[in-house]
Amino acid sequence: MSNSTYPTLDAYLDAVKPKELSDLLRELINISLIVPEQILTFMIGENDYSGIINVSGDEQLSLDIATHELFLQKMPNHLYAMLLGEETDENNILEGTGNFIIIGDFIDGSSIVRSRGPGAIVHIIDKEGKTEAAFTVSFTLFLRFDLATEAGYIQFVHDGKDFRVLKDSLSISPNKSPVYGFGGKRTHYSEKQKEFVDVIDTKGKIRYGGCMVQDMNNVLDKTGIFGYFAPKLRFVYEIIPYLYLLSKVDGDGFFITPAGQEIKYEDIKPLDVTKLTDMNYLHQRAGFVGGSKDLVNIWFDIE
Repeated sequence: MSNSTYPTLDAYLDAVKPKELSDLLRELINISLIVPEQILTFMIGENDYSGIINVSGDEQLSLDIATHELFLQKMPNHLYAMLLGEETDENNILEGTGNFIIIGDFIDGSSIVRSRGPGAIVHIIDKEGKTEAAFTVSFTLFLRFDLATEAGYIQFVHDGKDFRVLKDSLSISPNKSPVYGFGGKRTHYSEKQKEFVDVIDTKGKIRYGGCMVQDMNNVLDKTGIFGYFAPKLRFVYEIIPYLYLLSKVDGDGFFITPAGQEIKYEDIKPLDVTKLTDMNYLHQRAGFVGGSKDLVNIWFDIE
């Protein structure tokens, strides 16, 4: 990349402060490189489901458990204060000696892994509950990472041997060749939601695959918007990290409480760290809309 601020991943990570956060990110990125081996084992295996019911009442896929355990086992505890994930219950919360809290959906889209690539979403907060970093991984032919910190945004891939930077800055607003995707059944949408989707439909092409990481990758690549109006997505480790990432690429978004209240990213309060060990708090769900600013703002123009 010519005239690049961060020509390499190392150059970007060297700019991330403090060094403990940089070291934490390096470790998380390197552990992510092992996940494709687990995906392959899952795909050629015979037992998709583990027989274990998670805290949300769903039977856990063996791939979900294996990936969660991978990060629990591999992540050095001096780099985190607490490590939590989608498969966390009261019995597998890890506490370390570091200053950052890692909250991850370490394998997003595991139920559709045989038909399309899954992803991962990782949210890093400080002990005050403030977001310090967010990154996503797309487990396709090559691993693609989208990472945001106060050092900015960077997109890179691992080609099987080395990391290669694709973009070290990005602006998705205003939209250019927008795509969109909205989850859930239209029959369950409110009148405002239906009108919003109809307006967006006149501006972009529909792209929806059932994996938040891949659907948001479409938005980052093409500009556009993604949403799930019903309280389906996990607020702590899906919605907040994506809203933070969008804030670093000139995007925008908001979440929708189960009661229907719309709250924009800039109005979100820091997470209550003392409640992260409460499973109802950790795994709370909300609705989400995020993408190019001009498309997100259409929502607020509808009465």
